[in-house]
Amino acid sequence: MPGFNLVDEPWVRCLFPKGDTDALGLFEVLSRSHEIREIFDPSPLVVTALHRLLLAILHRNFGPETLDDWKELWQRGRWDEVKLCGYFNRLRHRFDLFHPEWPFYQVLKMENATEHPVQKLAEEAAWGNNPTLFDHNHKTRQTPMSPAQAARYVVACQAFAVAGLAGPKQVNFSDAPLTRGYSVLVLGGNLFETLALNLLPSPWDARNDRPAWEHDTPASFDKRGTHPRGLADYFTWQSRHLHLIRQDDARVTNCQIVQNLKLPEGFHYDPFKCYRQDEQRRMLLPLKIDPEKSLWRDSHTLFQEAGNLPGRGGSSQRPEVFNWLARIQGVLPHQNFSFSITGIAADQAKVFLWRQERLPLPLAYLADNEDLLGALKRAISISEDVSQTLNSNLYQVAQLILSPDHNPKDRKSRAPDSKAVKNLLNSWAPKRLYFSQLEAPFRRLLVELPKDQADDGEGGIDYGGKELPIWKKVLQEAARGAFDTIATGLGGSPRALKAVAQVEGRFQAALAGKISEGGEHEAKE
Repeated sequence: MPGFNLVDEPWVRCLFPKGDTDALGLFEVLSRSHEIREIFDPSPLVVTALHRLLLAILHRNFGPETLDDWKELWQRGRWDEVKLCGYFNRLRHRFDLFHPEWPFYQVLKMENATEHPVQKLAEEAAWGNNPTLFDHNHKTRQTPMSPAQAARYVVACQAFAVAGLAGPKQVNFSDAPLTRGYSVLVLGGNLFETLALNLLPSPWDARNDRPAWEHDTPASFDKRGTHPRGLADYFTWQSRHLHLIRQDDARVTNCQIVQNLKLPEGFHYDPFKCYRQDEQRRMLLPLKIDPEKSLWRDSHTLFQEAGNLPGRGGSSQRPEVFNWLARIQGVLPHQNFSFSITGIAADQAKVFLWRQERLPLPLAYLADNEDLLGALKRAISISEDVSQTLNSNLYQVAQLILSPDHNPKDRKSRAPDSKAVKNLLNSWAPKRLYFSQLEAPFRRLLVELPKDQADDGEGGIDYGGKELPIWKKVLQEAARGAFDTIATGLGGSPRALKAVAQVEGRFQAALAGKISEGGEHEAKE
């Protein structure tokens, strides 16, 4: 059967500036990256993993070793096609998805390894008892994948595979590099800019660095963990031994998956992750997805320059790519970019949640500007305080619905079961309703806050004199809207109407007080 060479075959989906789309091979994706707006896919895990694959190819061919090297690449505005062509011609056979000796990102068929439906490659797909996140396939209706689709999921699986139990006499699965902690990607005006902005000089000796497809004898499982040899090695990390099984018509129906490389415990150099000190384990750990929290609500932590390396103080370490942007900002044509944040949450070998958000990235946040970051932190703190006010008052509504005669001030009054109250409150999802109204206003605030400056009279700068009052008004309206929406949804029963009437006045007063004092305690700290 013919192969499927990823250099030439169309498999990477690209979006162009006018909105048209096309699938391209690796050579065209890179050689035309200045013409491409971005890579897209229904799965954000695929998009994130493909960027790392492309960055590995660029690191192998262009470095850069120094800031001057990077400036030269940036100013060219496109990747050297001659150099790329020579690289792909020399290693073309290593990019064949079905090569008889070197199948791309895979190994040869393994004896005694279980064969699974190919959907198992997609951590976010509905296979077996996995919840549906992106698709609607089911174990009883397995759909073969085209070679292009299978290739995308092979790349994503190596980056996002989840830890769990393996079969008898097999090594248990360990997490792939991107399973724990979310990953950021700086976004430029086109794909070339995006790749260039994320092309950091390697912190390791690049002379020993090779992407996975260049290893004649790949490293194998070590229970103590294996250290990456460089960024190209790390970005193409082979966390699994994979093998695709196809039919005569080239469609892929099954796959084999066995544990392969494991990162050492405490490994903490991913240039696109934010880390925080774990005091109990005394090591840096990546910030995780919080199922109850939108990622923008941690943006002040992402921007913090102070790290938790010995002697530097602080409790977190922002993504290294942000430090890189702070270094190169003098070369950049403007000071406003954007970035994406992607991550998953997994439990017991199942992915139950994914998140992807895009936020503006004014470079002013990456300077050593405590006043600006303090204003951003206050804005986020106020939103959290208002959320708590909304939640606590709706908790009282739930109490009164379940126990109309309950009087919190009377100890003899019979209170409703707290678990039942929480269940009723959670069914209304007040936080989700409230915070979902804030994403667009927060993006605006993120852009406008650095411009909103005033002299504080002591040689410093106050931020937010105009924008924070606007933000507070947005929060107040969002909280009132959430309360009213939930109250309306309770219907017109006398019990519900009475409960809302008893609480609504107190809620409005508490909300006004919270908005009035909002963020002041942060400002004094």
